[in-house]
Amino acid sequence: MNPDKFTHKTNEALVGAQQLAMDAGHVQITPLHLAQSLISDQSGIFRQSIANAGGAEAANSFERVLNQALKKIPSQHPAPDEVPASTTLIKVIRRAQSSQKSHGDTHLAVDQLILGLLEDSQIGDILKEAGISVARVKTEVEKLRGKERKKVESASGDTNFQALKTYGRDLVEEAGKLDPVIGRDEEIRRVVRILSRRTKNNPVLIGEPGVGKTAVVEGLAQRIVRGDVP
Repeated sequence: MNPDKFTHKTNEALVGAQQLAMDAGHVQITPLHLAQSLISDQSGIFRQSIANAGGAEAANSFERVLNQALKKIPSQHPAPDEVPASTTLIKVIRRAQSSQKSHGDTHLAVDQLILGLLEDSQIGDILKEAGISVARVKTEVEKLRGKERKKVESASGDTNFQALKTYGRDLVEEAGKLDPVIGRDEEIRRVVRILSRRTKNNPVLIGEPGVGKTAVVEGLAQRIVRGDVP
């Protein structure tokens, strides 16, 4: 395993898992430590995906059950000088790397690491005990790259996954739930024309609250779903 071929987010999660194991006096880094490292990031994609899959309290429920499982791991005092990865954690990383190759990524992204983690039987059992569907969490993680399945080609290539998941909404996905947009055809056409340019193709919607900026974006999303765009 070459950390240089991991994204910053993946390395942060693995280093965090190692620190958790060392602080607890555990002799190995396990998938449980990795899960704890990932879920402790309040705005991270693992926590967000669990919340989206199981509701607002799902992440807290998972964390409670996970902490109970971590407390059952025997501790050694003083703590060992070196804490290696367990066989099960190595399998998690290997599964993630296999998925990385199949997607054509140059670096192991945190979403692939999470997908590898979700296949671990102990993590699956903890999710089930917390009342959360493993399949639904997996679906939420897989949504992060969008329909175009964006590739990760740098160490920071998965940073925007977290930002989009935390601060953005996929209006194309929600288009069927949105109210019809009436009387905004000209504004929507202007946005489409700007988006279609080769350069300077970033439209900006400016106006006072309530004038209909969101309606223009929702109208565009509905047109994309209908195929009514260039």
